[in-house]
Amino acid sequence: MTTDLPPRAWRWRRSSLLGRLGLYAPRTAGIPSTTRQAEVLCTAISAPPTRVEGLVNGIDLTTGQPVYHDPFTAYEKKIVSSPNVVVLGDLGKGKSSLLKTVFVVRQLTFGKRRAVVADRKDQGGEGEFSEICRQLGGKPIRFELGGAGSRLNLLDPVINVSAASSTHLAGQLQLLRAVVQTASGRPVDSWQGAALRAAHLRALRVAEADGRTPVLEDVVRALGEPPPADTFGGLDTPGARQSWADAALTMRFDLERLLGDDLAGLFDGPTSKDVTLSERLTSFDLSQLPADGPAIPLVMTVLNTWLTNLLRHERGWQTTFVAEEGWHLAEGVGAKIFQRNSKLSRGIGLANVVALHHVSDIPPDSPAISMLQESGTVYLYAQGREADARRCVELYSLPSHLVDDLMALPQGTCLLKIDTGAPIAMQHLRSRWETVITDTDAAMSPSR
Repeated sequence: MTTDLPPRAWRWRRSSLLGRLGLYAPRTAGIPSTTRQAEVLCTAISAPPTRVEGLVNGIDLTTGQPVYHDPFTAYEKKIVSSPNVVVLGDLGKGKSSLLKTVFVVRQLTFGKRRAVVADRKDQGGEGEFSEICRQLGGKPIRFELGGAGSRLNLLDPVINVSAASSTHLAGQLQLLRAVVQTASGRPVDSWQGAALRAAHLRALRVAEADGRTPVLEDVVRALGEPPPADTFGGLDTPGARQSWADAALTMRFDLERLLGDDLAGLFDGPTSKDVTLSERLTSFDLSQLPADGPAIPLVMTVLNTWLTNLLRHERGWQTTFVAEEGWHLAEGVGAKIFQRNSKLSRGIGLANVVALHHVSDIPPDSPAISMLQESGTVYLYAQGREADARRCVELYSLPSHLVDDLMALPQGTCLLKIDTGAPIAMQHLRSRWETVITDTDAAMSPSR
């Protein structure tokens, strides 16, 4: 078929003809695309971003459809290989709102769910989760130096719950080594390890004879005692005894200084009666502890160990352990313990939810790097620096063009990566009530 009409007139006549036949041609030239990109134009073949099981997180910005996700449900459905969650992003980009809604408030809508929060941010003289905890029927547990707050006893059998006594003692000794390493700033050597083990056993025997629970002060006192008679066997020499005495005396001085200064009122007595994990929502308020120093890392390490051991012997519950500003768990003496506990999460119904500002907050040789990589769910909020955005893209094997996208994400928007799936651009959604109680810039009141 030929025509002498100019191209524009022919397009109009052809369009008119096709219209009379019930067919329509485009009035403008088409834009090159792909079948993958064009799927969004046809809702009949445009798949939802996630399955419908779980909790509503927000809206997929590509399709406008709801995004459903829950680490426990996803793990049960074999969508993710790990229930652990990482939330990364700059300050003020929406991480706190996500943690408070998806991983605290909405978790409690399930029958056998509970949430435990290590609440680090100060809001009006208390942790920012404190009011949420009270409104949902819980009571915040406050820690502060000087003895005005609650205490944790590292030797409390409740913290190292175990059906096997050997595991029970090993857990206590591991926490003691963490405190000693914090006090000295150096790894525990072989002589120190042997002296600490002997002091631990001596402290247990003394407390048992007195009919009470041992405390850390018993270990400090035992470090000043001579070694047991059979300690050295056939290698009992003046040099060996001197090495033992030097190791024990150094640890005693370091622990006395640490407990009297940096950790005063935190670990120097029996566990406070208000410290419990029996509520469905437990908020440990760490907001008044100094940001620098060993207090917060050690308290968070003890809490995570306590919760992990409890869940190993109290089956049937699914628990989220939320650590905002979780870099305290990602470096220092608690990193290895936290990594070990995270590997147990699959079998005990525990999802560790750790929020960080930047991957660069974690030392490259930290064992927490593997924990970040192994987490089944990752929420990536905006990164202001290109180096941080690029590190996120590399860590989670994302397309390189997402570096610019990560730097341009508006507040409340993130890239959600579920296991090995493609990232979803998601706008987090809150109800009116959730908006009120998660607003860190306004008074928390359900009437507002």
